[in-house]
Amino acid sequence: MPGTRLLPRLWLLVAGIAVFGSLARLSMWATYAGTTRGSSLLWPALWQGLRYDLVAGALSALLVALLVAPLWLWGRRAQAVRMAQWLLVTVLLAFVLLSVCEHFYYAFYKTRFDPIVFGMFEDDTGAILQTVWKDYPVVPGLLGLLVTAALLGWWVPRVGGWLGLHWPRGSRGWARAGLLLAQCVLLVLLARGSVGTFPLVRRDVTVSADPFVNALVLNAPLTLYRAARQRAKETDLGDDPMSGLHRLGFTSLQQAAQSAGLPSGEPGQVRAALFPRVPGTPRSLAGSPHVVLGLLESFGQDLLYADGPGNDMLGRLRGELAYGHRFDNFIAGQNGTHPQLENLLLGSPITPLAVGRNARIAFDTSAALPFKRAGYRTVFLYGGGSDWRELGTALTHQGFDRVYDVRDIQQRFPEATGTEWGIYDAWLFRYAQELLAKADADGDRLFLVLLTTSNHPPFELETPHRALPLDPAALGPRALEDKEELGRMLRTYQYQADQFGGFLQALREGPAGERTIVAAAGDHNLRTHYHYDLPAEQVDVDRVFAWLRVPAAFAPPGAGPDTRAFAGHADLVPTLVSLALPGQSYFATGRNLWQAAPDGGSALAQFDRIYTPAGVLWPLATPQLHAWSDARHLKVEGVQPDAASLARARHAAAGVALRDWYIRDQVIRARR
Repeated sequence: MPGTRLLPRLWLLVAGIAVFGSLARLSMWATYAGTTRGSSLLWPALWQGLRYDLVAGALSALLVALLVAPLWLWGRRAQAVRMAQWLLVTVLLAFVLLSVCEHFYYAFYKTRFDPIVFGMFEDDTGAILQTVWKDYPVVPGLLGLLVTAALLGWWVPRVGGWLGLHWPRGSRGWARAGLLLAQCVLLVLLARGSVGTFPLVRRDVTVSADPFVNALVLNAPLTLYRAARQRAKETDLGDDPMSGLHRLGFTSLQQAAQSAGLPSGEPGQVRAALFPRVPGTPRSLAGSPHVVLGLLESFGQDLLYADGPGNDMLGRLRGELAYGHRFDNFIAGQNGTHPQLENLLLGSPITPLAVGRNARIAFDTSAALPFKRAGYRTVFLYGGGSDWRELGTALTHQGFDRVYDVRDIQQRFPEATGTEWGIYDAWLFRYAQELLAKADADGDRLFLVLLTTSNHPPFELETPHRALPLDPAALGPRALEDKEELGRMLRTYQYQADQFGGFLQALREGPAGERTIVAAAGDHNLRTHYHYDLPAEQVDVDRVFAWLRVPAAFAPPGAGPDTRAFAGHADLVPTLVSLALPGQSYFATGRNLWQAAPDGGSALAQFDRIYTPAGVLWPLATPQLHAWSDARHLKVEGVQPDAASLARARHAAAGVALRDWYIRDQVIRARR
């Protein structure tokens, strides 16, 4: 059958990319791994890397098939096969070229392809080319590329012809059709990288606790593709630190400072004002508390309104709520996990910020730095892979001593399992307990940031868990029609709450319980369980669970926080630093929640909506007021704000503008 003469060439392309990809990894290992890494670390990277090579090879084969399809359909099949062979040579040659370039790119930047590869052309391109010509074997490389092209041009047609003669064809028409169909399906499955789960390109590439080993997994075309996507998403900060300030309607730093209530717009004084110092005498390290800051995946508040005897949304968390303060009107600062992390840990209204070439910038706004200066051990614990959004790289530049991820948890608990997105929460919390127990036994103090992953699509819960009452009907008529999917969502939500409650109970009853401050909040709403009537129900989209526990020894005098006032993620770090670290300075993103909330508090959602007792003001630069129609609904029609509301919005916008200016200025300075 003539079709079988084309398919062998496509499989030859898949095999060629797999071979060249493995050779590229071996070359990287031989050149950069050093002498301290054992070969046992290499094999997982080679195996997982082979899977990614098969993805790249199958995608390339399908593209070649698509390009030659017109000739094939017009009956010019011999020409189609010849064209496929030369396309195959071109693709393999491009793969080799990219791999070689990345090999030397790693030597210079100590990283695989990242967005800097595109930014190089924004610098002095002539100087870069001169440096490349001087420091790298350009001429031998070009000669090697020509030799490789010649060898491939000679080898591919001959091997392809041999395969065309010996490739299985089937003796009957139905057998030939079956073989053809099976091979096409197999190519599609290889291009997808998996069967029945997310495509492999969406999966975690972490195979080791060693970042270098993890860096070997992807091949050069995929790292270049990832870099291009990051580059496209990366905020173009430009060269003007005032651009964000201008976008919010301020003509100068002085005007923004005045609206923020600062006495001066002089840059030095603005910088000083952005870093207030906590009143009080610094504590000794031994007299300081451990501090845990939890970010809980998709833990929106609105599902808790459906909590009840037949629909238990809290599990063990229910019993722990009385030992702390649960906030009724806590507004998510961002609507995504990574933007929320940057908002929470860097105080940044600019996002994405710490990715690509910014991932190695040390921002002095980091939440870890006040604790680091006070002698704390600073740790970030994530249920997924630390390569996600370059967390492992970025956070180690922000004052975190260690970033633990799914690999560390599975190394400690080999029986632990998870989903596409990370380890099940039970194991993350067990690991957190051990970190706290060890720090307490060693006399250290720990600042521990947790990020869970289980309450996330595809909402799988194939792990032992407590059976809690669940009733999708309790959500009412606006709930998702697919009750099976809705049940899966509720179950992972229950699971996260119950496991968090178990963690809090074990901590409270343990020796470190009265020496540990805990704050936790959902990162954002679950999103897809309800049909929202917007903007009337915008608050249900923005409001998330939040809770704070302060042991008596560290609780300031007074009645405690106003849990009905509006608050948000920007208030968490100022609160924790104020409670734990008297005498330390911090980046002023919000207020201390333990203190009285002025005028009922306020909170920003996505740096665009301002929640106040009078209603929600948005957009931030030119706000309209959407007043409350009841505690959970807004009036759809916005009106011109009264003077007090307008002043409040202007004050909030000024705070955002000044923080934008400060962070933007840091990035611009670091890039010079």
